Amino acid sequence: APRDSTSCATGGTCKLATGLKDLNIPALSYLRAEPRKTERPMGAKFRNFRREDLTLYWDNGTPEGTYSGIIQALAGTSTLTYEGHSFIFKKKSGEVVTRLTMRKGKAIYVIPPDDSTVKETAFYKKTMDEMKFLEQYYAENGTPWLAYYPRDKPILPIWEASYLGQQHRLESDIGHLSCDPFGSSSSSSSSSSSSSSSSFTKCGASPEEPAELTLTVISQKPRVFLVENLLSEFELETILDMGKKTVKRSTVGQGKGSYTSNTRTSRTGWLSRTSSPILDHVFRRFANVLNISESLLHHNKNAENLQIVHYTEGQEYTPHHDFGDSGVSPHSRFLTLFIYIQPAEKGGGTSFPNAFGGRGMKVEPKAGSAILWYNMLPDGNGDELSLHAGMPVKQGEKWGCNLWVWDPSFH
Repeated sequence: APRDSTSCATGGTCKLATGLKDLNIPALSYLRAEPRKTERPMGAKFRNFRREDLTLYWDNGTPEGTYSGIIQALAGTSTLTYEGHSFIFKKKSGEVVTRLTMRKGKAIYVIPPDDSTVKETAFYKKTMDEMKFLEQYYAENGTPWLAYYPRDKPILPIWEASYLGQQHRLESDIGHLSCDPFGSSSSSSSSSSSSSSSSFTKCGASPEEPAELTLTVISQKPRVFLVENLLSEFELETILDMGKKTVKRSTVGQGKGSYTSNTRTSRTGWLSRTSSPILDHVFRRFANVLNISESLLHHNKNAENLQIVHYTEGQEYTPHHDFGDSGVSPHSRFLTLFIYIQPAEKGGGTSFPNAFGGRGMKVEPKAGSAILWYNMLPDGNGDELSLHAGMPVKQGEKWGCNLWVWDPSFH
């Protein structure tokens, strides 16, 4: 098993892992024997400088193409795509306005204005500055700038990932629950602070029984950690019971621009931290794991509500990024904590196709364990390598939950 980071960092006798097999973690495996040699995934930004909304279609070789959402007038959007792929932009009438083909090293694509006065707008001038910055950033770093421009470095902390197998060991005073110490149903909104210490002792969550947690670096690029035994069986059952009452067909995109797609065939629902004292309790433990103040893990601060996801046989969520840039705001998803509530009997793992130089990585944790990854790099850019997928369920069903934390805040 990998040793604690301290022994390696201080020059102790520590043999560093060179690959996933060295970690000796059954939940991990490569996606491919060799690095990917086919088309390369990439993030792309679109900016519409016309004074009309346009419909976006991916050119899949058919006359109609694949519907990919709406890009509003004088606004922007972003997507996950591949080098060489093309997108067609149409008016409401169906008339084609332009066709854009994705190229390596180019992250931003412009639909030219139909009105010369648009060039005098702040949005247009800012985009021209952004294009110059993106060109310079790519030349200096060899990777595209995918985040909002301009953007400062993240204000939230990032766990160190100096080497594969590095471990961060924690003792959380938010112990694992074996029963309900709050004396109320899971739908109660009472605070966890209102329960007596004897109730917590009875349920195995007294201060004398802290939750011992370990974050293990399972990938450096992207920065991914495995967190085993994050939730107890009782906590999993509580979240599952609540989640079953909320799920419906999943969509892609956010807000008014969301739509159903064959790229995401699961069902999802949402649970508020304040909907249950048990949820509030586990959110406090999440804060320990993320090294973030629990006061920030509220939907009016830095965290979204807990998203419940359900996959049945054949369902999946194809490769995507959790961050995006519409050109409107620097606020973005900073990290993702995905907890496995009920793994599928076969399949249903989480993959990172671009990890390990293109060999990719597949993670199949047991119930109660979680995967933590950062969607943002330390310089504030979106991490292109954080591309991930919910792999198809081959047998049984899969339940899990996402916690997204934003930087600098959730907007």
